[in-house]
Amino acid sequence: MKRYVLLGTVGAGKSTLYAALHGIACDEAKKTQAMQYDLDGGVDTPGEFFCHPMYYPALLSTTVDTDVLIYVHPANDPLCRLPAGFLNIYTQREVICAITKVDLPDADFEATKAMLMDHGVSGPFFPLGKDRPELLQELVDWLQKE
Repeated sequence: MKRYVLLGTVGAGKSTLYAALHGIACDEAKKTQAMQYDLDGGVDTPGEFFCHPMYYPALLSTTVDTDVLIYVHPANDPLCRLPAGFLNIYTQREVICAITKVDLPDADFEATKAMLMDHGVSGPFFPLGKDRPELLQELVDWLQKE
């Protein structure tokens, strides 16, 4: 599996996705207080590190040894929370987007995807929902391809 780091704001669904990628059912994600690493090279990051510029150096140093950056954005958040140019710092890293919470009543995957594309995120885009576990397989397959 490709080494990845999950990036996104508080409440975007990073920890739920991290648990799902490890086969752990997650009814309620626990608050991520620090970087979490697995033996396969996956990293879950606290949303505060993404929201506050003083933590950017920690995020940037964490991404050095990864193959792919996974930007996590909820489908029910119409605002771009992505700092301009943040995902383009390491041009040799692949950048993908996990649009989470697509199973919520107020979710709009297509509008969220369009908004992110307007802000420079080119994809690929993976729709994900806690109540739609079948959607996870496409992301897993992508991470496992060489």
